[in-house]
Amino acid sequence: MKSGKKEITATFKTITPLWTGDAWGECKEIRPSSLIGSLRFWFEIVCYFSGICKDEEDKDSNITSGRFEKEVDRKSLKEFIQKNGNDINGIIKHPIDNQNIPIPSVIFGTTNWRSLIEIKKVEPVEDYCFGNKLNLPYAISIRKDNYDIEEYKSEQEWKNKINTYNGNSFKENLKNAKKEYSFFFYPNPYFFGRFQVIFKVEEKILEANFYPLLNYMDKYGFWGGKWNIGYGRLKIEEIQGIKDDEWRKEEILFNNKTAKFNNFNFIDINASLNLKSKPFEFLKYFLGQDSFYCNNERDFKNKRSSIPKKLKVLKINNLNENYITLIKKLLKKKAEMRNCLRSNNQVHDKKQWDEFRHKLFGTTTGETEGTKIIPWIYEKDGQLKGGFVSIAGIINIGG
Repeated sequence: MKSGKKEITATFKTITPLWTGDAWGECKEIRPSSLIGSLRFWFEIVCYFSGICKDEEDKDSNITSGRFEKEVDRKSLKEFIQKNGNDINGIIKHPIDNQNIPIPSVIFGTTNWRSLIEIKKVEPVEDYCFGNKLNLPYAISIRKDNYDIEEYKSEQEWKNKINTYNGNSFKENLKNAKKEYSFFFYPNPYFFGRFQVIFKVEEKILEANFYPLLNYMDKYGFWGGKWNIGYGRLKIEEIQGIKDDEWRKEEILFNNKTAKFNNFNFIDINASLNLKSKPFEFLKYFLGQDSFYCNNERDFKNKRSSIPKKLKVLKINNLNENYITLIKKLLKKKAEMRNCLRSNNQVHDKKQWDEFRHKLFGTTTGETEGTKIIPWIYEKDGQLKGGFVSIAGIINIGG
């Protein structure tokens, strides 16, 4: 495929720490593969929630693993190029129209097909910094009964807390401690500062896909890892050579399909709740339910299947703090919601109920599951503000 890729230089500033860990779980550089992976994940969210990708339309796609991915038939593609030439417009449309390849695979690559978006280079700029610039603690704990928060400055301080349980081993002590506390760890080093990314993007998709995706990421998306503690929120300060209003596009267009970034399509924005609101009020909003009363629920099967395929954005009123203060308050509210979903002996199917809670809020027990309700920190008028972004609608992907 003849490429017509254009170099696009974007300047990013961290709102919250950026963590792109390597194979050893350390963050000593900004890894391009992690940034591209984040772009792809959120592009798939956009495509799914906006109806561009529908799991029921293509049972051959790898949708059961949460990815819209399918291998391109190389022979068919080669025959098409031999017959029709190297025109990029026709080549891009061929796998979609003739092989039913999901659009995310066409944009970000799949077997026998190169990505239309690449990262050429990540460059440091002013304030480029790895370390613990925000002086974050090693970990915090939240009690499951009263939600009191404790902070541990070092690993040893945290271990001393665990060893107060006096079991036969540290592993046993930790198991007992987790019955009473939820623990959240803040990886260090992390990146905090400004950096530039030089993207190489197929010109055909710049206006229709790439720029609106960056706009979406700037507003709602997360980069890198550790989203469960609010890491990975970046602000795009500039894209060289173009004005803000030229790249901050509010809809994605592809192959006669459109995803508009507004409240009337796949993004629902709410600002009516605050930290004093009951946890089931948050769950009503995130799960799209008229009624949801946690421990009084008996059978949630129909409620789960009716979770709307929308990005649910909750801006919490009067929440303006620094990162560590904000994230503590958000994690506390999230712990209340999670506890609200703990099953009791009266539910119809305890195992199913617990599975739902793990899928919604994440778990490291058994098969790791990422959270679908993510603490969200954004910047407005120079202040950090807080809320949540929910992608709970992907729970039912692939059936």
